[in-house]
Amino acid sequence: MGLDINAVQFLIDARLRGADFGKVLTLGRQDLNVFPNKMVHLLETHGFPTERFRRDDKILYAEPCFRSLGAKKVDSLDASGFEGATVIHDLNQPVARELKEQFDVVYDGGTLEHVFNFPVALKNCMEMVRVGGRLFLHTVANNYCGHGFYQFSPELFFRALGPENGFEVNRMILHAVGPYGRWYEAADPNTIHARVELVTLAPMQLLVHAKRTRLVPIFANAPQQSDYTPRWQPSPTDAAGHESAPRTVAYGPPRPRLARVLPNAARLLHVLKIGWRMSRTHTLRNRTSFRRVPKP
Repeated sequence: MGLDINAVQFLIDARLRGADFGKVLTLGRQDLNVFPNKMVHLLETHGFPTERFRRDDKILYAEPCFRSLGAKKVDSLDASGFEGATVIHDLNQPVARELKEQFDVVYDGGTLEHVFNFPVALKNCMEMVRVGGRLFLHTVANNYCGHGFYQFSPELFFRALGPENGFEVNRMILHAVGPYGRWYEAADPNTIHARVELVTLAPMQLLVHAKRTRLVPIFANAPQQSDYTPRWQPSPTDAAGHESAPRTVAYGPPRPRLARVLPNAARLLHVLKIGWRMSRTHTLRNRTSFRRVPKP
């Protein structure tokens, strides 16, 4: 667990957008995986203090980074005190009342995918943020099978961190693991009325910035995938109150002649057509789902 260059740039971007880092809680004691001279350059470029990184070239943990962004107090929460966490709690269990609504920033840099009871863990994170505070997640997306219990999609966080749970997503960025990958802003499937699906060769990570806007019971209703909910709506009625006719299933045209004469060639052509279609809809080339954006 730790802050890499992408996480630091994401936090700087949030600070420039008005996020208050007064009282911070990190999930686990976060390492800082950025060279001090690079930290000095990033902070100095955006007008933040750099003294901590000029004085010490062996900073191991991320607290100085948060303090440079304005944090007055930085706590860390873990199931064990082996790394010096200030709060000991297993995120599989609900947090105590005294931890709720206590932090301006809750930051997860790689914990939630390792917690079996994920809905409870995410709810804990959300409940510990005060109204007006921010939740930051840096977590795994594609090609992380076996890294933890889970890997996540953008829609999960768009739905979970939505207005019905008292949050709004400010930014959601996908990037390839490592310092050199480009940033792509992920679209909300509910906004574009299509699934945001991605197939990649490189491991991908998600950066999520969400703001708590009001106090409401979190997950009073379970989040639902956005392309299913319209199908569950009652059938429309006409002016006389009669339901419209049920939708019929279209079976398509008869099998083309090639499929009848050369079935193997037809199957191969079908596979190639699917591959070509997915190369446009399920990759970062899909500009409707993924918009390339500059790094801060």
